[in-house]
Amino acid sequence: MKRFTYISFLLSVLLLVGCKSCKYSLSGINIPQDVKNISIQYFDNKASLINPSLSQKFTEQLKDKFLRQTPLALVASEGDYRISGYISDYKTEPVATNNSAALKNRFTMSVYVVFECPKHKEMNFTETITKFQEFPATQTFQSLESSLSEEVGGQIIQEIYNKIALKW
Repeated sequence: MKRFTYISFLLSVLLLVGCKSCKYSLSGINIPQDVKNISIQYFDNKASLINPSLSQKFTEQLKDKFLRQTPLALVASEGDYRISGYISDYKTEPVATNNSAALKNRFTMSVYVVFECPKHKEMNFTETITKFQEFPATQTFQSLESSLSEEVGGQIIQEIYNKIALKW
């Protein structure tokens, strides 16, 4: 029985060491071994509705996501991974009405994203990512703007991350 336990332990250690050398990961990150750094350019707000702090917050949160959840180093420009783009839409509109009065409103944010990987050009993409959040018409957008933009911006950042680091 002792011998079986010892062999099981030894096989487990060998399996873990083997997975480590093969670059398998339980985190799901799927970044080529020759990609070591990332450059993320400032996402300017080109939407018709301007939130003065949105561009800075979005860009910093995107950088933070990649720095916290990947082994990539951040460089100012010409990274192995290159992300750029702009906020293309930022708006609210009524979505549910009752006798010409709005019951619900929808906050929508769209971000135009350009991803380039010079070492692996087949990974490149250009896409507009749109997410939204509905809120009761009894509340003003101004009172909820900070939390709504944080929530929707976070969803867009997660989708960018999924497409790049997880290949979803």
